[in-house]
Amino acid sequence: MGRIIKHEGGEGLTMETGTARRLKAFARGETTWAEVEGMTFEEAKAIAQVGCDLAAAGRLEEARILFEGLVEGNPKDSAAHAALGTVYQKLGRVEDALTEYTHALAGDPRNPVALTGRGELHLRRGERQGFTDIANAVEVDPHGETSAGRRAKALVKAITLVAVEKLKEGAPPT
Repeated sequence: MGRIIKHEGGEGLTMETGTARRLKAFARGETTWAEVEGMTFEEAKAIAQVGCDLAAAGRLEEARILFEGLVEGNPKDSAAHAALGTVYQKLGRVEDALTEYTHALAGDPRNPVALTGRGELHLRRGERQGFTDIANAVEVDPHGETSAGRRAKALVKAITLVAVEKLKEGAPPT
């Protein structure tokens, strides 16, 4: 049920509905668009699963559109930011991927997808931050329960093997 609002100067009355209240809260930055629309966590999760399925099938542009919509609807959703980062990474949009992974980690510093993805990108650039992100990903998922955790563990192993080979050759590790 709405409530009656009296405008300044007493000119006219309007009824403020739940939708109007949610829109005003959105305009003030107090809620997300997903909350205005009444999207539940389960609905967002189902949409994200479709996005993951699209990406796995190589339909990256469709997955991008879906995840961009989820992020736009709820900018607080760390998992959506991480998924969008992964899609951007697969599309070769490195800067966009880094931005999304960083947004994801701002909301959830223990997100293994964001840590691994961002770590990989930093490593490709020769940046030490990549080692930190990958190590943190392994710490977050030490048993490799997620594909990101397994990738992080594989990267640590590969980095270690390269370092050992360089030591055997007498070259300082990089």
